[in-house]
Amino acid sequence: MSTGTSRRSGTVNSGGLALFYQEWGAADAPPVVLLHGLRAYGQWFEEFCEAAADRFRLIALDQRGRGRSAWAGAGGYTTDHYVADLEALVRQLGLKRFALVGHSMGGVNVSHYAARHPEGVQAVVIVDIAPEFAPEGLARIRAELGRTPPSFATLDEAQGFLKTIHPRATPRSLTTRLEWMLVRQDDGRYGWRIDPQIFDPNMRPDPPERLWQALAAIRCPTLLVRGAITDLVTRECAERVVATLVAGELVEIPGAGHMVVEDNPRDSTAAVVPFLERTLG
Repeated sequence: MSTGTSRRSGTVNSGGLALFYQEWGAADAPPVVLLHGLRAYGQWFEEFCEAAADRFRLIALDQRGRGRSAWAGAGGYTTDHYVADLEALVRQLGLKRFALVGHSMGGVNVSHYAARHPEGVQAVVIVDIAPEFAPEGLARIRAELGRTPPSFATLDEAQGFLKTIHPRATPRSLTTRLEWMLVRQDDGRYGWRIDPQIFDPNMRPDPPERLWQALAAIRCPTLLVRGAITDLVTRECAERVVATLVAGELVEIPGAGHMVVEDNPRDSTAAVVPFLERTLG
């Protein structure tokens, strides 16, 4: 892997799975590890990482079954598996003191990691996730999973579908999704890089009590970033999360739904970077 401030990449072995990650920023800058959501990939944070690369060492992992990381076997996509993957990354990179940023499912995973490893985590940013989901948001996600085609004849067809489920995504974000979510198959069609198990419409999240307990155990400053028009995290539940945290803060990003960083990159960066500067300084 190269050094310096340019983008770098590598792999980490976690339980026999090769997991891909990318880095932005100087290798000796304060580290920030970023975990994406259910159907995304590390590159999802690209715009944020480019904007913050002059301040931090940003490390974005393709979580198992996504992007360029290996697929797991049946039953291999639990919260404990994801936390073990993060532990493997931290060990391999020799990170001692660092911040964690997680969107949606990634926010669940960083919360559990921070609760288990208070000695190493200086700050946590949780993006649009809470222990209890608004029913309309959960129904939307399940419906999207259920109607997701297994492949597409053309990239234009794929982009058309992605626009229906990510209506506020910037053109750059949609282009990135095409590159990191799809792969050309032997039959010439474009299929998903994501393990088909992840598209199961009958997915069941952890019991809410498990995440509430993890949030209460986090000891470092924690910022909850909520999309102002999200359908997944109610304002009431977000306020309960902040009240549960030992040192919690809440910020809302205007014009952003659940895909906060993708929907409004500028204001997301403006909210998160000062928090990281303050807590990692």
